[in-house]
This record gives sequence, structure tokens and C-alpha cells, in this order.
Amino acid sequence: MGIKDLWRISNHRSLSGEGGLKYAARWHSVGRRIVYLAESPAGAMVEVLVHLELEDDLPVGYTLLRVRVPDDLPLEEINVPKSNAWKSNHNLSRSLGDEWLARRTTALARVPSALLPNTWNYLLNPLHRDAELIQIVDSTRAEFDSRLLKHLRG
Repeated sequence: MGIKDLWRISNHRSLSGEGGLKYAARWHSVGRRIVYLAESPAGAMVEVLVHLELEDDLPVGYTLLRVRVPDDLPLEEINVPKSNAWKSNHNLSRSLGDEWLARRTTALARVPSALLPNTWNYLLNPLHRDAELIQIVDSTRAEFDSRLLKHLRG
């Protein structure tokens, strides 16, 4: 697989996927355990910031998690249509993610970022038998620089 570390910014130091039970997101429907990971700390930050309302203050209490993935862990790539239409079609991306979760063929899947070109995100199925091999190995306070939103707020 060639991946060693993936990243997550969260206010929960857990890989249980409980958030997916309460909320749907790009790659899953509500009621499914799933954990979203990024290939870099910057990617993880962009994924958090895109969900903020501009009236909100920058988040506090979030943690940057370094998640270690064994080099030999199998990885599935979820293929999307070559056009960018999938980015606005949540039903399509959710059905692709839901199907992968249900098959339980791998603990980890690679998906394209809808925000950043040539960037990948990763989905962790915490119900897969290999999920226990994926561990949080470090955590630090996630620092959000106020300049990130200064110009957007106007």
C-alpha cells in the first residue's frame, strides 16, 4: 500500500466511526460507522474548514490525530466517473461508499478529494476485522490560523 500515516482533525480522539451513525456525509449515509482520514494535515484542515459556517468562530478544542496504517494493509480504491459530476451528486458518492462499507472487503478505501485536485482522502471501516491494526499514534492541538477566514468574512 505504501501509506504510513494518515491524518484526522476531530474533537474526538477515536476511530470508532460513531459520528457516521448520526450524520451522513459525502461517502456514506446516516447510520453507518465510518472514519474520514486525509493524506496530510493540510488536507485534514481543509476538510474541517469547508464545513464551517462563516459566522462561526474558528474551532477550538480540535485535535490533529496522526493515524498509523500498516504498510501491508490492503487498500481498495473507490472509482468515480471521470467527469466531476460526482462532486455534486451526493447520492452517487454515498452509494459507492455504502457499498464498500457493506462488502467489508478492506478496512481502508481511497477516494478522491472533492475539494483539492490530485489529492486523496481515505475511508476507514471500523467494523472490518483489520481496523484494529490502524491506530492513533500521536495527537496535538489543531491550530487554526485566523487568516484562513479573514477575507471570506469580509
